[in-house]
Amino acid sequence: MWFSTPSLPSTVQLLLHGLGLFTSPYADQNELDLRPQCRTFPGDEAWPPDDVWNAFNTSVDGRLIHTVPIGAHCHDPHYDHEKCEYVKKNWHATDMHITHPSSIIDAVFLNKSCDPFTPRDSPCYIGSYVQYTVNVSEPTHVMKTIEFAKKNNIRFVVKNTGHDYMGRSTGSGAISVWMHHLKEMEWFDNYRSPAYDGPALKVQAGVQGAEVNAEATKHGHVIVAGECPTVGFAGGYIQGGGHSVLSSLLGMAADHTLAFEVITTTGKFVTASPTENQDLYWALSGGGGGTYGIVWSVTVKAHPDMPMTKADLFFTSKGISRDTYWKAITAYQRIIPNILDTGSFLDATYDSEKFRMAPLIAPNVSVSTISDILSPWLATLDSLGISYNFTLAQHSKYVETVAEYDNFDVNGYQLGGRLLPRSLFETERGLSDFMSAARDIVDSGAYVWDIGLRPSRKAGGYPNNAVHPEWRNAERMYNPVLFYRDTDSLEHLWYDQELISVLDEPLKKLSAGGGAYVNEADPFAVDWKIAFYGAHYDQLLSVKDKWDPEHVLYARIAVGGDRWEEIEDGRLCRV
Repeated sequence: MWFSTPSLPSTVQLLLHGLGLFTSPYADQNELDLRPQCRTFPGDEAWPPDDVWNAFNTSVDGRLIHTVPIGAHCHDPHYDHEKCEYVKKNWHATDMHITHPSSIIDAVFLNKSCDPFTPRDSPCYIGSYVQYTVNVSEPTHVMKTIEFAKKNNIRFVVKNTGHDYMGRSTGSGAISVWMHHLKEMEWFDNYRSPAYDGPALKVQAGVQGAEVNAEATKHGHVIVAGECPTVGFAGGYIQGGGHSVLSSLLGMAADHTLAFEVITTTGKFVTASPTENQDLYWALSGGGGGTYGIVWSVTVKAHPDMPMTKADLFFTSKGISRDTYWKAITAYQRIIPNILDTGSFLDATYDSEKFRMAPLIAPNVSVSTISDILSPWLATLDSLGISYNFTLAQHSKYVETVAEYDNFDVNGYQLGGRLLPRSLFETERGLSDFMSAARDIVDSGAYVWDIGLRPSRKAGGYPNNAVHPEWRNAERMYNPVLFYRDTDSLEHLWYDQELISVLDEPLKKLSAGGGAYVNEADPFAVDWKIAFYGAHYDQLLSVKDKWDPEHVLYARIAVGGDRWEEIEDGRLCRV
């Protein structure tokens, strides 16, 4: 059977301990009992008995789900070979986790106690999964769950898809609201408000990026949305700012918010817009998700669809020297500013053996223009004797351009990352310093995401929102990535996390200690307040305190997260 008590310290606990962020991960029982205001945990005398859970289930229309870990069929006494093999085979398939009420996509924030890749006879503990989930279909389900969590002092979590590198979609001993089945969308040919008149799209919290794109396309428009089609649009994506292949042209996703419908932790259903509850609207538009209120829907501006040029290029280090390989990458770096000048977007990935630019997307830019900008780089590759595969084509619509990017694997790796300013790339010294850091990171065994974009205030229409100020000066989002095997131990993950923190250090220096993308970065960054929120943090904290006065909402790197800590068993306690 599966058990509520974790068999090992949680992944988060191990990683934080390894980074020196806990004085001791192993509190004895006397210390535990003396800790003030800890959340009630399974096994506590105060944990609600079955009849209380049953009554609550009735109050939410029978939509309460007791967690059965997704790997349960890989362990005795519920072992089922066929079902276990299915889970193992699809462990990196996003849909399996998205459609499960308690699973999340990033296995780092689960624990190994009910892992499908551990031995069959190892116990199946719920561990870092939530204990219960409410499959939400109406606002009262969220309100009643909040009320129940507050009354019983239980940790509260919000989950949509579970696509999250930062550990916000799960929590030990928690009850969760699962927003995934909220799929309604409403198109406006002419949305009218004091702040905006024009086309817009309203989407509920469960709508994913591909669904947003499909709906906008039906009406001849595009929405500033993410590259990954499965990510939830209204949750951490847009609330965290939301970069896009359209960002150099149109800014961040959060720059286009018109209104949010929000359920507060005091049980109210409110609208937040530029003219109503403006402080909440400001915070939700880029100030980080999961901490101010539970978003029910968001309405965003739409823009006319447009033709787009797309280019891909791939080469390897086979048959060439290390220096030659890096000369080719340096030549790529030199053409990036000219590409971004056109309002385009670049996504390159590389390690010590292979380089791939996939894609370059240029909205409203001709093939000939992009070809002319790329030609010096291609000439350099030719002169270096490097064989490469190159494609360049134009598409008539946005969805055609991104159609092949339909299966992102967001499991199996840990990442860091920083935003790098365009000023860094404006001098030979700056470029040299960047290339030296990049080579050191790759030579340390990392794979990197090297994303070029310019989501300036001008591109976003000079918005007033909580997007990290460093985004407005950014030229690059640069992320070191370390892959792990499904069978690797928690200790191995801990080691890799320490290495990620080390690899981030030269990037912090290059950015003068600047920002990072709150959705794609080191979730254990010691300087997380300045890294993820910058100069906005204090104002965001005041919004948090106003709208969540009892601090029901928590994530470790969310605004106000340092008021709590997860102790040895995953229990959440006030600091």
